[in-house]
Amino acid sequence: MLWKEKAIEHALKETPKESCGLLVNIKGKLVYKECRNLANYKTDQFILDPEDYADVEDEYGNDAIQGIVHSHPHTSPIASPADRVCAARTNKHWYIVNPHTKEWYDFVPKEYKQSLIGRPWTWDHTNCWQLVREYYNAELGIELMDFPKPKLPEEFCKNPTFIKCYEEAGFKEISKDVPLQKYDLLFMNLTGEVLNHCAVICDDFGNELLHHMQGRLSCRETYTSWFRKITGRIVRYENLPS
Repeated sequence: MLWKEKAIEHALKETPKESCGLLVNIKGKLVYKECRNLANYKTDQFILDPEDYADVEDEYGNDAIQGIVHSHPHTSPIASPADRVCAARTNKHWYIVNPHTKEWYDFVPKEYKQSLIGRPWTWDHTNCWQLVREYYNAELGIELMDFPKPKLPEEFCKNPTFIKCYEEAGFKEISKDVPLQKYDLLFMNLTGEVLNHCAVICDDFGNELLHHMQGRLSCRETYTSWFRKITGRIVRYENLPS
């Protein structure tokens, strides 16, 4: 069976969820390796299980992984903005298939800069902390560190990494009595009992925030009384450019 036939077979089996897998060069032949999709909303996004990727990498080497394959069971196989953002960080050839029409689309990723507003949420690459990182880079030329993430967002919500690491990233806590200024970070409690969401003040008066909540598009909105109520910690970058 050719690798494309195997990938379609896998995609049909997973429908209505998106399937995902790796295209691997094994002794000169391209072989499709099924992987698990860890996304919460599997019908319109995928998160390729990093353990599956690591298993293939350990057995065949990273250079043998020729591409990343996933399905669009409900739409055309044209790459979405989220696909292009994720692909730009993999440095691998990407293949997308609609298993019902058997139509394929493939592309080699290149640097893709998505607007900070209106991007779909994904756990891997377009989440609340990644939005803050890209905002700081675009506005200030500052490369904030990326924190190690668990495989699933549910694990992160119970034990958020950035609360432990913000000082290492160059921030210090400030009192809630201190007037907010542009670029201040807000850590919030959206669910559970811990601070598991972050937003950044994006105006000069402390009234507007930029953030990306799970299941929603990234947006700029007013820092309302509700957001103020769930804000548990405010931090400020120590070495902001003058």
